[in-house]
Amino acid sequence: MPRPAASAAATDPRCPSPVLPPPDGPTIAGLLSTAPAPAPRGATRLWPGEPLLWSWGPWHPGEVRTVQCAHARLAAVGQCLADEVTMRHDLRRAVQDGRWERLTRWPGAYLLIVVQDDGRLTAYADPAGQFPLYYGRHGQNTVLSTRARTAAALCGAGGRPDTAALAAHIVCPAVPELTEGRTAYDGIRRLGGGQALRVTPSGDRTHWIYEDLAPDPGTRFEDSAVQLRSALTRAVTLRTDTAPRITSDFSGGLDSTSLAFLTARTTSRPPLDAFVYHHPDAPAGDLANALAHAEQTPSVRLAVTRGSADSLPYSGLPGHGPADQPDPAAVIGARQRLRLDHIARGGPGIHLTGEGGDALLAAPPSYLGDIAATAGLRRLLSDGRALARIRQLSPADVILRARRLARTPLHQAMSELASHLDEPLDHPPRWADAVAWWPAPGPETAWLTTRARRHLAELAEERARATDPAAAPVTPGIRAVLCELRTSAAVQAQFTATARAFGIWPHAPFLDSEVVRACTRLPLAHRIDPFAAKPLLAAALTGLVPDPVLRRRTKGDYAAENYHGVRRSATQIRARLLRSPLAELGIIEPSRVIASVERAVAGLAAPFPALNRLLGADLWLTADDSGRERS
Repeated sequence: MPRPAASAAATDPRCPSPVLPPPDGPTIAGLLSTAPAPAPRGATRLWPGEPLLWSWGPWHPGEVRTVQCAHARLAAVGQCLADEVTMRHDLRRAVQDGRWERLTRWPGAYLLIVVQDDGRLTAYADPAGQFPLYYGRHGQNTVLSTRARTAAALCGAGGRPDTAALAAHIVCPAVPELTEGRTAYDGIRRLGGGQALRVTPSGDRTHWIYEDLAPDPGTRFEDSAVQLRSALTRAVTLRTDTAPRITSDFSGGLDSTSLAFLTARTTSRPPLDAFVYHHPDAPAGDLANALAHAEQTPSVRLAVTRGSADSLPYSGLPGHGPADQPDPAAVIGARQRLRLDHIARGGPGIHLTGEGGDALLAAPPSYLGDIAATAGLRRLLSDGRALARIRQLSPADVILRARRLARTPLHQAMSELASHLDEPLDHPPRWADAVAWWPAPGPETAWLTTRARRHLAELAEERARATDPAAAPVTPGIRAVLCELRTSAAVQAQFTATARAFGIWPHAPFLDSEVVRACTRLPLAHRIDPFAAKPLLAAALTGLVPDPVLRRRTKGDYAAENYHGVRRSATQIRARLLRSPLAELGIIEPSRVIASVERAVAGLAAPFPALNRLLGADLWLTADDSGRERS
C-alpha cells in the first residue's frame, strides 16, 4: 500500500532535515520549523532565500506563479490568470490593510500561499476545491504539501491508511461530513474548497471558511446571467490569449460544447481542434449530437476518438499510474489514456473540459426540499409534478418526499444515516432517493465488514450530536450543489494528474472562481427550471452559442460500456478483490463484493459508482510509486 519513505524528520523531531524520495508529480511542500532545514534532494526553494517551502518539478508553464514585495511573498498554484502587475499591486495593498482574501478574487482557479516576514503562513484553497493543500503535524511542527503523499512522508505517517475515510469514500461519498477534512492517509488533513489555514511561527493553526458560496437572496436571474456570460467569456479568452495550443472536449452536450464554441470565437488560430469519444459497440449517444453541432461552423474541427475492447472500463487497471488519493476514475483509465493520446498527437497544450457545469447549473433532486420550505406549495406542485413526469415516477411520492425533507433538520438526517448503515437500500439509489439530505446508503453498504459499518454509524451519531439544531445550516439543495462541486473539482484534479504524462494540461473554466461565484450567488430556486435544461447557462450564452446546443436536454450514457467492461474483466476483478488490502484492513468482505460483480456480469442492476470507488481505493493501496502493481 502507499507508504512514504522514512525520513530524518520522520524519526527524529530534533532534525527537521527531511530525506524524501522525489515526488511522483510536481509538488510544493514545507516543514514549518523554527530551525528550517536545507531543501530535500531534487527540490529548490520556492522563493530564493525563503527557507519554508520547497518545489519539485516539472510544472506546466505558469502553473506556479510567485511574486513578492516588502514584508510578504506569494505563490499561486494552479491556474491563476491575473497579470503580474495586478498580482504585485494587490499583494502590496494586502500587506498594508490586511485584506488577504482580496488575493483570491483574481481570474482562474488556484491555491494561494502567502508567507509574511514575521513567519506567518496563510493558505487559501480555491472555492471549488480543485487545488487543495494537505497538512499535518510532526512533533510541534506543521507540515504541508500540495500532495497528500508528501505530507504523509514529512509527518512520518508511514503511509498508514485511514480506514474510516476509505470506508466512507466507498459507501457514503455524498456525506463528506462523516470524515470532514480527513484523507486516505491517517493523520493528514485536507484544506478544501473555500477554506483557509494560517500557521504561526509558534506552530498554532487556525482554520476557517473564507468562501461559503452562500446564495444572495437579492440576486436577480438576469443579473446572474450577465455575470456568468462575462465570467465564462473571460475565462476562455484569458486562456486562448496565452496558450500556444488549445483544444476542447466536444461531447455535443451543453457544457463542453458551449465552451468549445466560445473558444472558437476567441482563438486567433482557427479551426479549434475538438474531440468526442465514441465506442462503436457501446454508444453513449453523444456522437450524433457532436457531429450535428460541429457542422454549424467551420471554426471547429471535430475529431472522433473511437473506443475498442481495450478501452472499456476495468481494462488495464494497474497501468493507470499512481494516484495521490483513491481515484474512482482509475477504472476508466484506459479510456482516458486513449483520449489523451489522441489529443496529444497535435502537440502539448491546454485542453478544455466541461467539468463542473452539471454541479453548478443542473438541479439536484434535493432542491425540491428547498422549494417546499421557501417557495410555497404552488411552486412545489409545479416542479414536483414536472420532474416526476420526466422520470415516470409518482408525483405524490416525489412531493411527499420533498415536504418530509423540508421538515428534517440536518442532525436528524445524521441520526437516520446511522440507522440506514445497518439497514441499507436493497437497490442502487434512484433519483427519488436523492430527494433527501443525501441518498440513503445502497446495497454496497453490505460489502463492509460489521466493524467498518459500525464505525461509520458511530461517526454519524457523533456528527448528529455535534450539530446545533438551533443553527441555520445550509439547505439540502445548496448542500448537494456544494458536494457535487467538490466532487467535480476532485475529478478534474485527478484527470489533470493523468494528463501530465501526455503533455496535456486540462482546464475546466466552469470551476474558475469567478464562474463558481456567478452561479452560486443566485438562489437555487431561481437557478432551476424543470421545464428547461440549465436555464442560467442558456440565458448567459444566447447569441454566443448556437441554440440547438443550448436546447439539448440529454447526456451521454456510459452504462453500456460499464456492462461490457465488467464482463470482459470479471476474472481479473474477482482475483483483485480476493487479495485486496481493503480486506486485510478489515474494511470489506470480498465475497460480498464479488456477488455484486456477478450481478453486473449477468446484466442486472449493480452499484457501478461504488464498485469504481472501491477499485480506485484498492489500486491506491496496491500501486507502487511508478503505478505498477506490487507483487
